[in-house]
Amino acid sequence: MVSARDPHQRIDRPRIAVPRWLTPLLQVAVSAGLLAALIAVVDWNRLRAAADALSLETLITVGIVFLAAQASLVLRWRALIDMLGVREPWSRSWHSVFAGLFLSNFLPGTLGSDGLRVVLLTKSCGRASIAIGAIAYERLMQLALYILVVVAAALAPMPWLEPWLRALIVGIGSGAVLTIVFVLYWLGQRSMEGGLAGGGLVRAVWRLSATILVETGRMQTRMRRHRRAAAGFWAASLLYVGLVIAAWLIVLRAIGEPVALAAIVLSAGGAAVAAAVPISLNGIGIFEATAVALLGLSGVPASHGFLVALVLRAAVVATTFLGLPGAVLLWRERRS
Repeated sequence: MVSARDPHQRIDRPRIAVPRWLTPLLQVAVSAGLLAALIAVVDWNRLRAAADALSLETLITVGIVFLAAQASLVLRWRALIDMLGVREPWSRSWHSVFAGLFLSNFLPGTLGSDGLRVVLLTKSCGRASIAIGAIAYERLMQLALYILVVVAAALAPMPWLEPWLRALIVGIGSGAVLTIVFVLYWLGQRSMEGGLAGGGLVRAVWRLSATILVETGRMQTRMRRHRRAAAGFWAASLLYVGLVIAAWLIVLRAIGEPVALAAIVLSAGGAAVAAAVPISLNGIGIFEATAVALLGLSGVPASHGFLVALVLRAAVVATTFLGLPGAVLLWRERRS
């Protein structure tokens, strides 16, 4: 005899597990596809001619500027941990930041930088949720700052920027920043007390995820309480963005492209925002394609835009090799 099924009874359907290797494979495919498209459209003779205009002094200057930019991240890191009440020597902060930057060149996404700093910060503050929330907040604020830079650049007078595109950039950018601020404020007002009691793996994962989100939102409260550290955080962030834009300016001037500062700011900020979207491997391909597209709007040939992107990426990779000793040191410390 077959019993009638309860209409309110939930039927558990088997879920299809997505292979772990599929995501990095798709990211590699996106990066390879974008680079292949750029290689196909670039005039290589023109690119070589522009590359000949780059002197060794220019390349060294760009490397020094990027090294200074990455050193400013040490200042931002110290301001961040200061808001959490964590104290550490300057040498430790240098190793933490530069070792993370070095590992980011060899691991997917920002796993190297963020993963290492989460581990180190968890040991210092005692709670993984606080550490992950702090790192997530730092990433969100960096993204929000780049979006604001793009919006500010879009408001500057640029005859080639169509009014509808200008309105689209300003509208979407302003809306994105306001959304980030509102969500973080709302999360900062939440409490994890009650409603999540009980055992089980699902509840444990939910409690951890919810706690991380709440801790991310509470970083805004810590910002208001530690104004000196907050000022240092934003000063270091602005210094970093300013130095990155300066590197763009140096390379463009060296290859004979007198692009207006507003266009450079728009291109640098737009490429950074696009590279933060996790659809490619470490932003490879999407950074270069965005740089070529945005610089192309202001009249820069695709070959010159591609060269600028290649030089900037090479400078980043070269300077992050300074983090190799720190990565080795921290790895030995982890194993001991």
